[in-house]
Parts: sequence; structure tokens; C-alpha cells
Amino acid sequence: MTGLTWHTLELNPLAAFGVLLALGVIGGQIAARVARLPAITGYILTGLVIGPASLKLLDQPLLQQAEIFVRLALGIALFEAGRRVDLRWLRVEKTLLFTTLLYCLLVWFSLWLLLSLSGFGFAAGLMLAALGMATSPVVVLEIVRESQADGQVSERLLTATALSNLLAMVGFALALSYSHLSTSLSVENGILLPGWLILGSCALGLVAGFAAIELNRWLGGHQREAQRVMLFGLIALLVGAAAMLQLLPTLALLVAGLATRNLKHGHTVTERGMLSYAHFFTVAFFVYAGAQLAPQTLAQHWLLALGFLLLRGGMGVAVWWLAAPGNGLSRKHGALLGLALGPLGGSSTLLLGLGMLSLGEAATSFSAALLAILLINEIVAPVLTRLALRLAGETCGASHA
Repeated sequence: MTGLTWHTLELNPLAAFGVLLALGVIGGQIAARVARLPAITGYILTGLVIGPASLKLLDQPLLQQAEIFVRLALGIALFEAGRRVDLRWLRVEKTLLFTTLLYCLLVWFSLWLLLSLSGFGFAAGLMLAALGMATSPVVVLEIVRESQADGQVSERLLTATALSNLLAMVGFALALSYSHLSTSLSVENGILLPGWLILGSCALGLVAGFAAIELNRWLGGHQREAQRVMLFGLIALLVGAAAMLQLLPTLALLVAGLATRNLKHGHTVTERGMLSYAHFFTVAFFVYAGAQLAPQTLAQHWLLALGFLLLRGGMGVAVWWLAAPGNGLSRKHGALLGLALGPLGGSSTLLLGLGMLSLGEAATSFSAALLAILLINEIVAPVLTRLALRLAGETCGASHA
């Protein structure tokens, strides 16, 4: 203890995690009770205040050490999102599958066109546009849980969220492949990379799905606590394995969730709402996301960020409004579904490193633009998603008139 003074004390990762949780919960409750906003907004704003951009209570090295908790929260949400997709139901509701595909393709093309006109290179524009296709499963699941939303719009929202992430990861892998081909003389690397990212991630997810099914059958239906712990362990293992093998954890986790819902004996994996059992990871995820935001990037990219988000949101509202009758929804509910898809995918910052490594000189502007887009989206989008579900009459206490 000799020589220890208050100004020499530094937070370690465990203390940092405690700060994320404690201050996050306080910020979330202030947002919910005082401002009548989603608790998510309070978590994010808390992170922004205590992060490197403001009070610097948490610096970048500590945030990097706390990233494991963020990856776990995202992994649980992605697995749960994959479990929400019933392929047998989609065979009947083919219009939902087609609408999601059309929405993602139009968003990808329109965002790429906007980014190209704004001076971004072809590869950087393709990557950013691909990330723009994905809706955040963590935000959507948390808003649905918090507001106790249930109904046709909510059910289709969860399915479209999972499908959009699948399509976004495929699009990102292809864009990354093009970037490698354009900056490297190794054609093999550019061709093999998307195959490894896509097929390897899917294979890893399928293996994890099979393992979850067989282990749940072995444990039996009366071992619910053991099944829950085992499933959480498999998700953590899948997140770590995907990182070690340099695969796309987002795609692997979605495929694992899909497998446990749709393969033979998949009904044995009956756990739903895992995110509510690991809510502390969710709080840490959003506080961390807020701490990673960089307000200074708005100085240069605010106009692009606004255009990106308005185009993406407008495209969603327009496509789902037009396709509403085919999806068994009223025009109003179709537009609200498109609005609810606003939150950007939670894996965007985790994929930032992959994109920057292959872009060379364009990496700086790519990173700054993405952070500016996320700054606006993460504050505004959860509010709009909850508002959309409330206007659809599907949240707790909403009017169903």
C-alpha cells in the first residue's frame, strides 16, 4: 500500500464492467422515468457521457478489454434472433421473405449510390451500404421485451431483422472480397475470402446448432437450468471460435439459432428470451456502444450521416408500405414495420476492423463516416422503433383501436 494515492488508481476490466452496469442502469432509469424514453437511450447516452469523448471515466484500452461482454450480448441476441425464424412459416409467408430481400437489395444499392456521389470509393461504399442493410437484433429484441410488444408487426419485425443480418453479412463478405481484389495482386485471396467467411461461418453455426440439439436431448426436458447454462456456454464458445478462425460471428450465430429452430428435434432447444436472463450483458452492450461514439465525426460527416439514415429509413417505410397487403398487414402497419427496422446492426463496429484493413487510404473516411452514422442512429432509432410498435397497437398499454 506504500505510495498508493488516489490519483494513481486506475480502473481494471472488472471495475470497468461494474461501472458500465451501475451507471448504465441509473441512466436507463432516468431516461425511462423522467424523459419517457426507452431505457436503451439512457444506456447509450450514459456511455457517451462517461466514455473517451466526454468525461473519460472509461478510456479506449478499458473499453477494448470490456469488449468480451459486448460480444457475448451480441451473440445471445443474434442466436435468439435466428431462433425467431421459422422456415416452415416462411414457406407459407413467401411474401415476407421476398419483401425482406427486396428491401435489403434496394437499401444496398441506394446507399451505395449515395456514398459514391459523396466521394467514397467503390469498395468502401459497398461495405458501408452492406452494413446499412442490417437491423440491430439487440435493439429490436430489447425494445420488444421492454415494451412487451406482441402482434403481427412485432413477429414480422423479428423475422425481417434476422433475415436482414444474414443478407448483410453475405453482402459485406462480397464487398470485402472486392476490396481485396482491387488492392492485392492475389486473386486467390480475393476469391477464397468470401467463400471462407460465408461457408465457414455457416458450417460453424450448423455444428453449434447440432451440438445444442443433441446436448439438450441428452439433458432432457426437466433440466431447464442445466440446458440454459449449456446453451449460454455454447454461444460463448461459438463467439470465441468464430473470432479465432477469423469468421463472421454474426453469420455463425444466426445460422446456429436457425438450426436449433428448424432442424430435426430442434424443438428440444425451447429456450426463448435468453436476453432477459443475461440482461446485464445487454446493459453493458449499450453503454459500451455509447462510449464508442465519436461526436467529433459529425463535424465532417453530419450531412452524409443524415442523408444515409433518411434514405435508409425512407426506403424501409416505402417498401414495406407497398408490400403490406401481401404480408397480411394494413398499409399503416406496413409503414410502421419499415420504420421499426431503423436500428443499425450491432455488429457494425465489430466489423470495422475487417473493413479498414483492406481499404488502405480510404479506411479513415470509412471509419469516421460509420461512427457519425452510428452516433445519430443509436440515439434516435430505438425511440422510433418503440414509437412504431406503440402506434401499431402492439405494446403493453397501447390502444388497439
